[in-house]
Amino acid sequence: MNTRPDPDKLLALVTADEGRLARGSLKIFFGSSAGVGKTYAMLAEAQRLKDDRDILIGVIEHHGRAETKALTEGLPVLPLLEIDHRGVKVHEFDLDAALARKPALILMDEFAHTNAPGSRHPKRWQDVEELLDSGIDVYTTLNVQHLESVNDQVARLTGVWVRETVPDSVFDEATDIALIDIPSDELLKRLADGKVYVAEGANTRAAENFFKKTNLGHLRELALRRTAERVDAQNDQLSAALGHNEAALSEKVLVLVGPDSFSARLIRHTRRMAGRAKIPWTALYLQTDRHELLDQKARLRVEHNLRLAERMGAQVVRINGAHAATAIITYAMANGFTRVVVGNRKAPFWQRWGKSLSQKLIERGDGLEITTLSADYATSEIAESSRPRLTTPLIVPLVSYAYAALIVAGVTAAGYPLRGITDPDNLALFYLTGVVLVAARFGIGPALLASVISIPAFNFFFTVPYYTFNFYDAHYYFTFAFMLVTSLIVGSLTARLSLHARIARKSERETRLLYDLTRGLSSVRGYAAMADVASRHLGSALNAGVRLWVSEDKTLTAFPDAPVDIKESGAVQWVSINGQIAGRGTDTLPSARGLYLPLMAENKTLGVLGLTPQDDRTFTGADILVFETIASLIASALQRAQRADEAEKSRIDTENEKLRNVLLASLSHDLRTPLTVMNNSVSTLLKQRKKLPREAVDELTGLWGQMQRLQKFVTNLLKMAAITSGQLKLNFEPYLIQEIIGAAIARVEPQKERRQIRTQINGRIPLVMIDGALIEQVLLNLLENAFTHTTANGVIMISVENDADRVRVRVSDDGEGLKPGEEDQIFEKFHTHQAEKSDRAPSGTGLGLAICRGIVQAHGGMIYAKNNPAKEGKAAGASFIFTLPVAKDQAKEL
Repeated sequence: MNTRPDPDKLLALVTADEGRLARGSLKIFFGSSAGVGKTYAMLAEAQRLKDDRDILIGVIEHHGRAETKALTEGLPVLPLLEIDHRGVKVHEFDLDAALARKPALILMDEFAHTNAPGSRHPKRWQDVEELLDSGIDVYTTLNVQHLESVNDQVARLTGVWVRETVPDSVFDEATDIALIDIPSDELLKRLADGKVYVAEGANTRAAENFFKKTNLGHLRELALRRTAERVDAQNDQLSAALGHNEAALSEKVLVLVGPDSFSARLIRHTRRMAGRAKIPWTALYLQTDRHELLDQKARLRVEHNLRLAERMGAQVVRINGAHAATAIITYAMANGFTRVVVGNRKAPFWQRWGKSLSQKLIERGDGLEITTLSADYATSEIAESSRPRLTTPLIVPLVSYAYAALIVAGVTAAGYPLRGITDPDNLALFYLTGVVLVAARFGIGPALLASVISIPAFNFFFTVPYYTFNFYDAHYYFTFAFMLVTSLIVGSLTARLSLHARIARKSERETRLLYDLTRGLSSVRGYAAMADVASRHLGSALNAGVRLWVSEDKTLTAFPDAPVDIKESGAVQWVSINGQIAGRGTDTLPSARGLYLPLMAENKTLGVLGLTPQDDRTFTGADILVFETIASLIASALQRAQRADEAEKSRIDTENEKLRNVLLASLSHDLRTPLTVMNNSVSTLLKQRKKLPREAVDELTGLWGQMQRLQKFVTNLLKMAAITSGQLKLNFEPYLIQEIIGAAIARVEPQKERRQIRTQINGRIPLVMIDGALIEQVLLNLLENAFTHTTANGVIMISVENDADRVRVRVSDDGEGLKPGEEDQIFEKFHTHQAEKSDRAPSGTGLGLAICRGIVQAHGGMIYAKNNPAKEGKAAGASFIFTLPVAKDQAKEL
């Protein structure tokens, strides 16, 4: 049996740990109920750590308990933010102030608290998430009844429905869980002593309604079990990475979600089931014809249930289908689900003749495990919930019924001239045609009216005796019955077909919108033009104002440019920074008027799409799915435009580089010959300096020095041209790097003045496979660079150390160091460095370090620069480090 650790999973664990280091850590003090001592334990630990860490109290609810309040002494407290809500002043946690203060650790009591309207986030746990994303550690408190997955269990056990909940995913991602637990009898004693609630009369009410010994026992069991499940999941994750008895994750669970409150219980049950089995789960909403007939309250409940599932960690899927059981089984089998969870409640008496959805799934789900959960009306939420209400097709404008009557009258008038020509039974088909027209245009209600009034109209005008409601022939009983039944069936089918046609037209409009938007975006260039295309295509189709913000150099540019309300601007900035949707109808800044979606491409936020409805409607989950698709299309267009700009810039840079290299080569070759001649002539004159006047000798000496400098510049140009053109020839031989360093120091001896050059060899240094002359040139250039940026009494250190199959060489000085962000630029061609506090003009040609980089990279090494650690708050110079490959024989020995 292979028990070796899985390298991919170990890497994933390490990567996750690195991500946690960048993100703040969350510690939850978890308990079974109020009064077990969570806040006390959190404050006690903060007091223990306050001398070592910067700790800030964000929110603490001590409820007047003296022993808890005493533990806040000595800890700084963040002032609360005052919010005016309908004329009432409420105080909430000040998120922006906490982010600006940025302590190492912040204390946030009551994790499940609901913020007042006007806050950035509706829930305190969302504030905590933003603090964690900013790298701030958080301590918080939570009771088990506030966990989303056990919310319905708590309601059934205690009879109390808790409205404030926290997603289980947030609980599971916490860095540490501290379980705070005390015996039920001790908690009841604390309650009797007034240490849980202090309001007069509150203790008795709480004990009667919630703090019963049986309830507290159940809550303790839930808290212990939930903590154990989390520990078990962490152990399984580590064991799987180490190759120890990994469970096969081949199972998948599908839960069916509907427009009733019973679906919330189904979702929580499935979350617990999937969590214990450690398998993924999906929430499915099947959108049939009935969806179009749901009233607004039922549609909102669908969105609430789907959001609940998403918060609890489910993947949310919406599909269309005419036949529920067939569509569900087909989707489940096509996507590898092994278990389907469906609700079952007692059907009304008029529907009991048919089979329920769960029965149909059991019959057709060959190989699937069908879990049926019966409705339980014991809890308050289920008791108060009602079945989803359909918008009855009979409730239509009265004018539609009037038109139905007029169409029947028109059909009667059209058939009247044929009364004596054809058999009356044939004229009945005229009325069927009228019913079809009414059903297609006005729906099933007016069609029923047309069906009903068609019978007396046919009897009155087309059966003998005419103009009475009597008839002589008995077979008309069958004719009238046939007309009525046929009219009802045809009308119903026509109305349903009309509904399908409306759904298809809606889908076609969405597809057409996406197609036109894609085509429009692909035909324009520039952000302003793209914003104009988006506004033209989306504005009228969505009945919303459309704006685009594009991120350029860490700033957002709006298209079209117009003033924005400060609340809307804050939402745009938040979306750009966090890469998440916010605004109207979401859990972040829901009071904003617009909905703002990030334009994401390759995990990078390119901008923000803003949609502001022209009316007061709230966007549904289906609307947001369409908007996210639109945002993805716009993001792809922005990315394409940015890449096109980058490609054009790269092409221009390449052309410029080619031209520069040609000029460098031509200039250096053209200058080299006359410079050599001039240098020889001046040198010859200087040899005869005894025959020349003193002033002439001085001028010639100065000229000779400048010519030496110019000749060195031309030599550097030639080397740079050879490096950039790929014509640099390397003569690789094994060398002791110490010999190369000694030769370089000897060559700069005349230039070092009073500076000290020290060397440090760390350990045994192997031979390196290099071109000795070129690496000596690298050291010469680095030493001359150090001379330029140190005083005449400066100290320069050359250190060498072995690094696996590389030798690392460091040249350090004690000058003023590099400016921030200059570490990479300093190796660019013609870049000259000037210290921040220096008044000297930049010296050198800016080619020395570029040549160093080219030579080192040609050897397969790397070179970089960084500032030395500051000493007593002052700069301590810079270091230039490069690596060289060890000779192969030496590498084998190592």
